[in-house]
Amino acid sequence: MTSASRPFIGEPLIDRCHADRDDPLANAARWADPGALLLSVGAHDEVAVLPGATPEDTVRLAPTPTSGERDDQRQLLIGVVQGRPWFITRDTPRAAAGQQIASLRSLRLGPVAREIVWAGLAFLHWAESQPMCPSCHGTTRLTSGGPTRVCTACGREVFPRTDPAVISAVVDRQDRIALGRQPSWAPGRVSVLAGFVEAGEAAEHALVREVAEETGLRVTAARYLSSQPWPFPRSLMLGYVARAEGTISDGDHELDEARFYSRDQVRDLVAGGGLILPTPMSIARSMVDGWLDNRLPSPESGTDLSVPLSL
Repeated sequence: MTSASRPFIGEPLIDRCHADRDDPLANAARWADPGALLLSVGAHDEVAVLPGATPEDTVRLAPTPTSGERDDQRQLLIGVVQGRPWFITRDTPRAAAGQQIASLRSLRLGPVAREIVWAGLAFLHWAESQPMCPSCHGTTRLTSGGPTRVCTACGREVFPRTDPAVISAVVDRQDRIALGRQPSWAPGRVSVLAGFVEAGEAAEHALVREVAEETGLRVTAARYLSSQPWPFPRSLMLGYVARAEGTISDGDHELDEARFYSRDQVRDLVAGGGLILPTPMSIARSMVDGWLDNRLPSPESGTDLSVPLSL
């Protein structure tokens, strides 16, 4: 199992410096630290990386040392990682010798780099999308360390928003997996089933509803696996493995196509170029890899959803 397909569970790898995150002196010292790094992210979320020898290798981020005076409205603190302060900014990345520019969505990153990217992009996207106060519509400014904005008119604090979504490896009684393709995706690109949690809705209810809406299948059992932030721009993916019954139908037309696949079918189609699996950085890919390797737990070891609760 590669580092890119390991579950997203464990102790956090980033020290987010909560004790003194908004202390300007502490942040100035972090910026001036000889080991401090700045990750420049382009307009389309591209960065400089050190590529691996093959497409299956993990790549390494290629940040630059911090320099000059910090602009705390543009150069945002991510946190301290393995003793080194990390910052992020929206700026055109430049590739040095041996480096290349690549989209963050497509990269095969190790666990530490993944957390840096998730946290940094979430801060960056939020900082760019909340320039106005939701109460008085005054201008807001980032605090020294973020991720908080303060209105310059009324003083209200504004915090980042996270949109919860469910994502599931849905399997049938033959242990085949349901994979679907959105209309905007390239031919052959597929993923597991997913959708946003609505207001006032439990995650498990969202799972049942989304699977039914997209495929017509009825979920009978589900087990929670793990979560993953997906900062494009601000989702938190709640991962499940689920058992479903029925026949896949057109559903609500959110998917261009969906069907059940056996392990042999997935392996053969991927090898032949007929299927393109989710990006290595996603929990969707971890689910597919886990299913292919028979590592996913049984959905029946979680919650039985076949019998509705009575009032």
